[in-house]
Parts: sequence; C-alpha cells; structure tokens
Amino acid sequence: MVEQFPRPRRAVPDPDVYGEAAVREFLDPWHPRASVETGSPVRVYVDPERVLDNITLALHRLDVDLDAPPAFEPDTVTVNELAVMLDDLDRAASLVARLVNVAVQLMATRYPEPLVRFPLPDTYDLRDADRLAIGDREHALAREILNERLATDVDLHPDDLVERLRPLSPGEQVHLLVALCRMYRHKLVALKHHTGTS
Repeated sequence: MVEQFPRPRRAVPDPDVYGEAAVREFLDPWHPRASVETGSPVRVYVDPERVLDNITLALHRLDVDLDAPPAFEPDTVTVNELAVMLDDLDRAASLVARLVNVAVQLMATRYPEPLVRFPLPDTYDLRDADRLAIGDREHALAREILNERLATDVDLHPDDLVERLRPLSPGEQVHLLVALCRMYRHKLVALKHHTGTS
C-alpha cells in the first residue's frame, strides 16, 4: 500500500541538466512524479517504488470512480517509466503483483466475499468489450493470475510470477498489465451491478 511516512532522500540529479522544478518534484516524497528525464542524450531516472505507489493510487481512484483513468495511462505511469521498469530493472513481476494484490484487497473491503471470489470464466474475453489489441497468450495469463489471486486471501509474491512472465516480451508484458487493469475495472462494474452500489 502507499507509504505513510517520508521516504529516504534520493540521489540528487543535476538541476542544470534536468530542470529545477522537475528535480524538486522528484525529490518531494509526497509528489507523484516518479521520474526525471535528461534532454540529449536521453537518460531517465526512475523511482520504482513511486511507480508502484502511483499504480496503487490509480486503482484506488478507479475503485470510487469507474471513469477515472486506468492505471497504465501517461498521467499515471509514463512510457519511459514502464520501459525502465520492464527493460532495465526487470520489475514486471513487481508491477503485476502490486496491481493484482491491491485490486483484490480493494474489492474485498467493499463487496461480499462470494462475489469477489467468483473467477472470471474461461469464456470471458476482455477484447470483446474493449477492442484491445492484446494477444491470446498475455490475455490468458492475465486472467489466470487474477483468478489465482481472487481465490485466496494471500497476496501473490513477485518471486512466484517471475518465471511465468519471463517468456513474454516487454511489449507483451505491457499488454498483460493493461489487460489486468481492464479486467479489474470489468470486475468492479459487475460487483457494483450485483450489489446495486455506485
């Protein structure tokens, strides 16, 4: 979940290179900026924990407002931040675990357990509703991972996901993350419909 105490100070990028405002935001433990970028040649400094926290906040917003931007939109996680997390830091498993665990925790606190635990059926296909260009492999794995977490009270650990995600390319990993976020939204819509809540 989101940390409720100041984080350790991060290494200070050169403000002459990165811009004073961006550096101040990046160093502020309560500001959502998770990265700063150079001009040329391009170099991106990313705070991985801030990226994870921004995803958590996006899921909270979606929980109370279905029209809120999904977790993987440019105003939440930038393309460069995702590239660093997936390509350079190999944190796909951390991203997936955070997204799925927080999503299920949020649903479990607001809706009846039998409805929350009900899995997405094998016939469920996200692409029928959202018309996303997501391949069969990442779609099936996203549904499998979400259903696995729905069936238990125990959070998924990133270490348990590493080998399952390794065959996917970075692009397919992004598709899987987007699919998980949209599946969470669809599950929320169904829960709200069945419970008559808004």
